[in-house]
Amino acid sequence: MALGILVVLLILEFALRLFLEIRERRATQIRGGVFAYLRLVPLLNDITPLPESRREVSTGAFVEVHEKAHRDLRHGVLRNLLKVILLCFAVGFLLFLLVRCEMPWWCAVLYLHLAAIPFRLFFHWYCWGQEYEADGQAFKVLGKKVAKDAMRELAASEIPYTPLFALFYREHPTAVLRSQKLLNR
Repeated sequence: MALGILVVLLILEFALRLFLEIRERRATQIRGGVFAYLRLVPLLNDITPLPESRREVSTGAFVEVHEKAHRDLRHGVLRNLLKVILLCFAVGFLLFLLVRCEMPWWCAVLYLHLAAIPFRLFFHWYCWGQEYEADGQAFKVLGKKVAKDAMRELAASEIPYTPLFALFYREHPTAVLRSQKLLNR
């Protein structure tokens, strides 16, 4: 029974990721390359990095103030604390599956992979909030003109992903979302 449910959930995950990839390719007209295929395979999509930039973003006053805001607001500590909490949940869930449900280890790992998807989305959403907060601090210090130039530079250097795709795979919101949130105050 548990194996049948697992197979159905993995097929559903594959179909949803395939839909997301196709939607992304049509919306952006950018080829996904080998990463697009790797993101479709369960467990591999957990470790496959998503390239975020075409080139390195130049560091300017906005980037420096933004990073200082991350340090002042203790975002690194808060992210790591959330990672530890989520890791504790993952270990507890894995132990539950292995000990109480007496699942084989490979089956438990696949269930953990599936259970981690909503938690990863929550973590990305949390990180996006921190990015918006740091952008807001830099905006307050440097003003609208510098912020607008920095967002234009960020948009030119990053690969343009759609917001839904970015939520699934990135810890940073897209430059378009950051610019809209920051400049439409």
